[in-house]
Amino acid sequence: MAGTGQAAAAQPGIERRWLAAVVLITGALMDMIDVTIVNVALPTIRRDLHASSTQLEWVVSAYMLAFAATLIVAGNLGDRFGRKRLFLIGVAFFGAASLCAGLSGTGTELIAARVVQGAAAAAMAPQVLATFRVIFSGADRGRAFALYGAMLGFASAIGLVLGGVLTEANLLGWSWRAVFFVNVPVAVCALTAGLVIVPETRNA
Repeated sequence: MAGTGQAAAAQPGIERRWLAAVVLITGALMDMIDVTIVNVALPTIRRDLHASSTQLEWVVSAYMLAFAATLIVAGNLGDRFGRKRLFLIGVAFFGAASLCAGLSGTGTELIAARVVQGAAAAAMAPQVLATFRVIFSGADRGRAFALYGAMLGFASAIGLVLGGVLTEANLLGWSWRAVFFVNVPVAVCALTAGLVIVPETRNA
């Protein structure tokens, strides 16, 4: 009963709920897009960093392994200590790790940054749907979940396109580094908006 009362008290107005949903999905999109966006840039990364085939495999695998290893623990921590708190921590670390990835001078540095990215993404991901279950009910909950699912499919497709565009455009001479740098302003915006808009929920 106490958990139910706390959840109900945390519900914002309907307009604010949808703004919170936009912020949460924006954070989740960084994770979803980053799974595929890097694949397109791998040939350029190999040439620029003189990375080995094994290192290139780890650029992809390190992210996925860190994500998988952290996901369940992050969901539990969100329930215990606050989903908004874990989401914002994940966003902050994801943005910082993206910056470090873009600044990497060796394959090893890039792999290390990808490990942090994956763990940070895992901190964000479970908080999104868990928060939706608290702040939405009835038909609105179904719409929120449907929107999240649609964005998931969109992110998988746009990641491949965006990776190619950013790498080929060579903005400011960044080449492949742009696929990581693009996360930084998104993370800053999501972090700032999340502090104000996203309600705190938990289920101890």
